Amino acid sequence: MNLTGTRTIETHRLILRRFTIEDAEDMYNNWASDPEVTKFLTWPTHTSVEVSRMVLSDWIPRYEDGGYFNWAMEWKETGHVIGNISVVKLNEAAESADIGYCMSRAYWGRGIMPEALRAVMGFLFETVGVNRVAACHAPENPKSGRVMAKAGMIEEGILRGAGRNNQGICDDVWHAMIRSDWEAERAGESAGEQASGSGEKTEDAAKKANQPILVRFAREEDLPRVNVLRKEVNDLHVAGKPDTFKPGFSDELRDYIFAIFADPMKKIVVAELCGTVCGFAVLNHITRPETPFMYVRDYLDVDEFGVDRDFRRRGAASAMIRFIRDYAVEQGFRKLELNMWEFNRSALAFYETAGFDTYRRYMEMKLED
Repeated sequence: MNLTGTRTIETHRLILRRFTIEDAEDMYNNWASDPEVTKFLTWPTHTSVEVSRMVLSDWIPRYEDGGYFNWAMEWKETGHVIGNISVVKLNEAAESADIGYCMSRAYWGRGIMPEALRAVMGFLFETVGVNRVAACHAPENPKSGRVMAKAGMIEEGILRGAGRNNQGICDDVWHAMIRSDWEAERAGESAGEQASGSGEKTEDAAKKANQPILVRFAREEDLPRVNVLRKEVNDLHVAGKPDTFKPGFSDELRDYIFAIFADPMKKIVVAELCGTVCGFAVLNHITRPETPFMYVRDYLDVDEFGVDRDFRRRGAASAMIRFIRDYAVEQGFRKLELNMWEFNRSALAFYETAGFDTYRRYMEMKLED
C-alpha cells in the first residue's frame, strides 16, 4: 500500500482536508455537541469547545504518520467545517480500511455524506491501494446504512453484540466494497461514456491519478469546450442512426449552447480534471400539465450527456450522475429522467449501473418503399 497520509480531496460541494486547531468551534457547534449526532457514535458528546480543542490537539500531530487518514469536511459555500470522515482502523496485512463518519444535523438528507464517502473510497482504492473499504452501523441507525449503500457498499451481514456505542452494547451491520467491485463499477461507467475528445491530447493529464474529478455548473467560458464534446456526441448518434441524425455540427447547433446557458429552466453541468473540461450534461426542468389520462408531471431531464474518451475510466460519468442526482434532490424533484437510443448499448449498461430503470420504450417498424 501507498501510505500517503491525509491529503486534500475536493468534491463538487466539499473540500476534505486536514483539521486545524481553528476548526474547534465549528466542530463543537456543528456536530460534536449535538446528542442526536453522537447518539450512535463511540465517543461522548462534547460538553464545551475546550473538549473539541483538546481532541484536535491530539489529532493534528498524527498527520505526520502516513497511515493516519482523518478529514475535516469543509462546506465550500461557507468555508465552515460541517463534519468528519476518517479511517478508524487500517489493516495493512489485509489491505483494508474501516471508515467512520459524522456530520452536522443541518446537512442531513442532502446526499452530502455519500458524496464524501465516495470520494474517500476512491482515494483509498486508487491512491493508497487498499483492497477493501468497510463501515458498520447499529441496526437502530438505518440512515447510516443508507449512506453506505448510496456510496456503493454492499451489506455483508450482522455481527451480533460485536460493538458498543453511546447506547451500550450493540449489533454491527457491516457494509463493504472491495477493489474488484470498484473496478467493475469503473468498467461500467467507461462503457457508458459516450463522447470522445479531439484536438490536443490529454493522456498525460488523465494519468495523474491523484487529481480528483471536479463537477460543477458551467461558466460561460466553458461553452466552446462543451461544444467540442457535444459535437462528439452528435457524431456518435450519426454513426448509430444515420437515417435520423444529420452529419456535421451546424452554426445553429453550435450557437444553441448559449441559448441553453441563458435559459433559467436549463442547467449545464461540467466535469473537470487536471484543468480540462472532460464531460458535460444538459439538464432541463420539464413540467407537463394534468390531462384526462395523466397526472401532472414535474421532473428533471438529462437532455445531453457526454465524456471525452481521453478521460475514460477516471470516474467522470459517475461523478456527474451523482452531482445531478444530489442537485435534483436539493431542488425537490422526485424523479430524474433521460432518454437514449437503442443502438447505444454501452450507454444503457452504464445508466443501469448508475441506478436508472427503463420505464418506457419507443419502437419502430420500417416499411419497404
